[in-house]
Amino acid sequence: MKLLFTLFTFLIAGWLSVVFGQQTKEVSMHLKNGSIIRGRLLESGATYQLETYDKSIWVFQKEEVDTLTFEKLVNPNIRYKKQGFVHYTELGPLAMSNRASNGVTTSAFSFQTTNGYKFGQWIYTGLGIGADLYAVQTFVPVVLSLRGDFTDKGSKIPFYFLEGGYGFNATSNDVDSVRFGGGATFSAGIGLKILFSGNTGFTIAAGYRFQRSSVTQASLEKLEDFNRLTLRAGFSF
Repeated sequence: MKLLFTLFTFLIAGWLSVVFGQQTKEVSMHLKNGSIIRGRLLESGATYQLETYDKSIWVFQKEEVDTLTFEKLVNPNIRYKKQGFVHYTELGPLAMSNRASNGVTTSAFSFQTTNGYKFGQWIYTGLGIGADLYAVQTFVPVVLSLRGDFTDKGSKIPFYFLEGGYGFNATSNDVDSVRFGGGATFSAGIGLKILFSGNTGFTIAAGYRFQRSSVTQASLEKLEDFNRLTLRAGFSF
């Protein structure tokens, strides 16, 4: 749990730094000859040393430079997708104390893939399917996914997600008198997408996950609720 808390804290810190911004050494350099060069400022002593996105190092005398503007620059290889087909594949642990009907403290691992359409920065809808592997039960969730980005600028895109649907119970039944059933599932949280080429990027997210199930034994049905902290990592395009 300590490691999971550390990962969750790291995600929140990274998410907030993107939302509220932070000081950067990325600049737009306006030369007196009319040229404009953008990149990362390496040195600003007797000369200006600038590293562009292709890793070239440029050196300019101070008298050659008209103005320096500090700004968050965008990798030219990145193309933020405002509309169109978007795919997500994510996996990770489902962590939180929860006991099954036999008193066993369960652990879980989740995998999910989602395909859908992005209508704009704030709205993406898709259909997802996956597998949630608990210590004592296995579910196949089928969910409707709703996502949106808090910004369309830069290479680090914070986003929200909401999902709801039904988790089919796929638990192998070794006891004839016991029957496992599925139930409603729901999740919500925030994440960070790190673009590296076009609209392709890595994702990391954290949130809450709920799964209901039923256990029937001797004609008596008992409902069980799994409440989890979900941590996901994956990729999207």
